[in-house]
This record gives sequence, C-alpha cells and structure tokens, in this order.
Amino acid sequence: MAEDMLGLIACDVVRSELEQALEGREVASRFLEYSLHSTPTLMAGRILEAIAELREREGVRRIVLGYGLCSNGVVGVAAPEGLVMPRCHDCIAMLLGSPKRYFEIFRNNPGTYFVTDGWIRNRGDPLSSVEHRYTPRMGEKKALRGMSLELANYKAFCFVNNGVGDVEAARARTRENCRVFQKEYFELESTLDYFKALVDGPHLEDEFLVLENGRPVQNEYFYQII
Repeated sequence: MAEDMLGLIACDVVRSELEQALEGREVASRFLEYSLHSTPTLMAGRILEAIAELREREGVRRIVLGYGLCSNGVVGVAAPEGLVMPRCHDCIAMLLGSPKRYFEIFRNNPGTYFVTDGWIRNRGDPLSSVEHRYTPRMGEKKALRGMSLELANYKAFCFVNNGVGDVEAARARTRENCRVFQKEYFELESTLDYFKALVDGPHLEDEFLVLENGRPVQNEYFYQII
C-alpha cells in the first residue's frame, strides 16, 4: 500500500458513521471492541497495538483516531509521525456534530441519556445492559432495580439520528428504554460532517487535536478549549 494511505482506528460504536463518511476512499481501518469502554485502562494499549499493526503490515503513516478522551482511556497514545483525533470527551460529542454543539445541547437538556444506532448495535443502551450483563448474574428484578438507580438522575433519552444504520429499529429501541425506565423521549438530527472533517479537515483547534512526531495524548488537551 502507498505510504500516504490513511490509517483509521476507531471504536465500533462509530463504525457505521465513519464507513459512510469514508465511502469511496482507500483507508486501512481497525474498529476496536466497544467493551474497552468498560476497561479504559486497557484502551491505550489496544490502540497502540493497532497503530503498530497498521504501520508494519500496511505501511500506513498517517493515523486518525475515532476516539474521544473516553474516561482517560486514550491518554498516552502516540504515533511516530503524528495523529489526528477529536477534541471530545466521548463519542456523543462526535455523533452530535462537534464539541460545541454537545455542550450547547447538554446545557439546554440536562439529565439526558444519548443513544445512537451504534450504541444499540453494541448493546450499550441501559436495557441491553440489563438483559445481557446484569440479569444473568442477579436476575431480572434486581437488574432492573439496579439500572433504575443508575439512571435516577436522568430524565430523558435522546435518539441521535444521523441517518446511519437501522434508524427505525434504533428509534424503537430508544423508546423501549424510555418505557421501561419511565423517561421522556426526544430526538435530534445530526450529520456526518464532523466525521468527514476528522479525516479530511479542516482541523479547527477547538474541534480536533493534531499531535505531531510521537507526541502523546494528554488529559489536559481536552480541557484547554471548551
């Protein structure tokens, strides 16, 4: 492969968005398992392994990360010839279109749990956690009670609709979460513009991090511009 080929490493939660944004482009990509969010101390190591693999096996030099800070999971990640990544605390800001839009929506809609097709596909919504993680260990009644306590400070579920994936199924699943946990439902539309800019630019300072020459990701970079 050509040395100028783009290397992309991202969470599977945003796989559909990035694949559509990159349609027609020749990209060497690795989508890592969603379960790393449950073990953020392992995230940097897995990403570094993927960077090394892309460089050694496919000759990639330019690296783009489809990750936010993710509970400090990406701290310490570096690429020998630099990398570009979202200046976001988590993927919700990416999916909503920008860090700025995320903060505006969060400020106007406190107590909101955001859901996307990718989260549901990876069983990341609360109801899936009850069904697949907690119920087998403690029974359905206790699992539902425990998740209800976890969601006590949330008043609504928001389905972020960017037109990717099975929109109707994701919308229905979000509504089912609302019914089970007695929360309000609302929906916001978004686009893939932020994902396209992540790959092709412009890399505005308040939206992206551009780290050159092996410079590692640090926590403080995500708090300098809000």
